Amino acid sequence: MLSAVNVTTARRLGQQWPGLLSLGLILLISLLAFGALAGWGRSDVATELWQEPWFWQLLRFSLWQALLSALFSVVLALPLSRALALDSALPGTERFLSWCLLCFVMPSLILITGLVALFGRSGLLTPWLGDSWRLYGLNGILLAHVFLNLPFAVRVLTFQWRSIPPSAWKLASQLGITGWQRFRLVEWPVLQGVLPAVAGFIFLLCFNSFAVVLALGGGPAASTLEVAIYQALKYDFNPSEALFLAWVQLLLAGSIYLLFSRLGRFQWLAPVEAPQQHWLPRQPIWLIWGGRCTYLLIGLFLMLPVWVLVPLAFRADIGFLLQTGLPGIIGRSLLLACGAALLSLLLSLSLLSLWRALPQGFWRQGVAAVALYPLIVPAMVLSVGLYILLMPHLDWQLWGWLAIMLINALIALPFAFQQLRPAVSNYQASYARLLADLHPGRLTEWRLIYLPYLRPALQRVLAICFVLALGDMSVFAIFGSDAWRTLPWLIYSLAGSYRVAEAALASLMLLFLAFAVLRWLETRHA
Repeated sequence: MLSAVNVTTARRLGQQWPGLLSLGLILLISLLAFGALAGWGRSDVATELWQEPWFWQLLRFSLWQALLSALFSVVLALPLSRALALDSALPGTERFLSWCLLCFVMPSLILITGLVALFGRSGLLTPWLGDSWRLYGLNGILLAHVFLNLPFAVRVLTFQWRSIPPSAWKLASQLGITGWQRFRLVEWPVLQGVLPAVAGFIFLLCFNSFAVVLALGGGPAASTLEVAIYQALKYDFNPSEALFLAWVQLLLAGSIYLLFSRLGRFQWLAPVEAPQQHWLPRQPIWLIWGGRCTYLLIGLFLMLPVWVLVPLAFRADIGFLLQTGLPGIIGRSLLLACGAALLSLLLSLSLLSLWRALPQGFWRQGVAAVALYPLIVPAMVLSVGLYILLMPHLDWQLWGWLAIMLINALIALPFAFQQLRPAVSNYQASYARLLADLHPGRLTEWRLIYLPYLRPALQRVLAICFVLALGDMSVFAIFGSDAWRTLPWLIYSLAGSYRVAEAALASLMLLFLAFAVLRWLETRHA
């Protein structure tokens, strides 16, 4: 009997050659990058840098800004999420949650341009902040990170509060449990397994942040490992220093991921649900209005950096933008983002097909670990490893576009895999017996049953991957070139040359592209 099971499993695995090829491709890229980190090729790792004071300052700031960003994001998200979930009279909650999704995946250069327009040296709100205010440095980094990650925490925690069954609220009301006791007995058990994981995930995102720190860091005193790696490779061309910093970032990011993954789990970028019409508990009036005021203030915070771009864009010099080759830049950005999104979707589907063909246990967990490992390995680490190792053999001016698509596909892979995995599990549970009886061919199953079943999830995943790749800065910073810029890099160049109005117009164009695709994500479930 055991032999028959093994033969059946082996036969099923033999049909999974796309998944095995995808698995091999990801592992090959990883081995090449890690090979460079291990000192293969022409460069050694400058291990003596651990004795330098600037390195420890760099490390302290990287951890400190990530800790503060995660703390502020989660603390601010708690009262707002509770209001969104429990205040049925709060207007526009579903649209606000859709806006939160856009903010989380929004290309960071859009936000940076808006923050400069609001809080920069000549910003709209700068006169109200006093002479000691400085956007560049820790202040700007925290503002940007909270803007980008607070919406993620809000979505996750809102869905957690909404998952409390009406029977639990009714029982608490019948027993006279209110106030702090109700929070401790009914609400906290739902939140306690999620909060550490959400905080850890945001910490990891901020620790690996690149574009925000590059644009708003303001100097060596407010720099991070990710930016230092880029500067060591592209400005100083010191591969040994870049390799050492990449090793440090890899080890720390991996440790952080393993820690928060053990603390709890949550549903990533969960789709917006329809408003729930079930019974909700009564709340004190002060708590209701506190939540509404929080909703208003955080809503303004999440809207202002985008709104301020509109009047600025009207002052832009269209002729100057056209001279930069804007139409070609937009087309190149769309092409690279589409290529990366489609590749990430294909990798996810092939890995999930392999995943569901394997029996429960070690091998399934191994496939999932390979799909999720880009969260552990920062994009800058992969990029630097491949760049240094293959530099003597490849002309990156010619082939950099391929590396940009490939690494951006890997960056989006964890999001795609996690979004598709529940749908694939449901498919397997619903159709396993029917498929066993009908024995359809593999292509027939995929064309008529599997892909139509997954279609809503596939649309969401394709949109998320597209927007993530569209806003890429870190991978382009290594492999890109001014001769073939993308839209985010053009925005960064314009803002760096004090052409804020032109940067605002380009940012709105980028935002329109991202919004159009995410609108497709939220509404097309046919």
